[in-house]
Amino acid sequence: MRAPLWWLEVALTLRRRRLLALNVGIPLLLVLPVALGGAPAFHAAAVYTVLFVLFGTFGSAIPLIRDGETGILRRMLLVGASPRHLLLARGIGGTLLDALQILPSLAVILLVGIWQGGGGGDAGGSISPGAGPGPASLALLAVPVLLGALLAANLVGIWVAALARSLAEGALFAAVLSLFLLHGSGVFRTSPPGSAGAFLEGILPFGPLHRLLLHAAGGSGMGAENLFPLLSGLGGSVILLLITQLAASALLERISAPLR
Repeated sequence: MRAPLWWLEVALTLRRRRLLALNVGIPLLLVLPVALGGAPAFHAAAVYTVLFVLFGTFGSAIPLIRDGETGILRRMLLVGASPRHLLLARGIGGTLLDALQILPSLAVILLVGIWQGGGGGDAGGSISPGAGPGPASLALLAVPVLLGALLAANLVGIWVAALARSLAEGALFAAVLSLFLLHGSGVFRTSPPGSAGAFLEGILPFGPLHRLLLHAAGGSGMGAENLFPLLSGLGGSVILLLITQLAASALLERISAPLR
């Protein structure tokens, strides 16, 4: 029975148990001191968002560059593999793997927020007027928001792999491009309503994750009336996916070029 390409990516990673344990444990080790250390909600949410986005971007770009250098991708193309299917599989598989590895860290953030009195409600899940969703609603909302942000991060990693000519360049480009997008998404500052910055925050893909984490950490980043805009902000990830699919042939040709 033939397995879909995205599942092959997931299955291969799950078999590498030491790497899987490291990818789960390291984000936890970085999240725990921030969550338990009493950091202000705005700073904590920025740290969490940067960590999760860089995790997805690096995890997508570096393996793609390595596969391009070793010739694996070139051989797949020569035997007739579809560039769109290959990049879609890498994007979906990478998103699912990253989510699996980051979910324990996200659970810690939500639980500590509830324990410390954040999360928009009390431990029983009640919602104060205008305070936003309760813990149960926030936990359910966290999964699609996290998936949307990680999908965008993995797609950014694909574009980084196409731009870079070495692993070192890939690491540099992944960091710089991710930080620019995070800045535009409002992670480091909030733009005045109606400004060009506020418009960018509404369409760039990492803003919803930051607003959710800000609320989970006890900040005032999201009210109950903002749930639909939070989910609709995931449209940026869908748009980036469509653009990546349209440019798949050119992207994979650059990534798999024999001479890098």
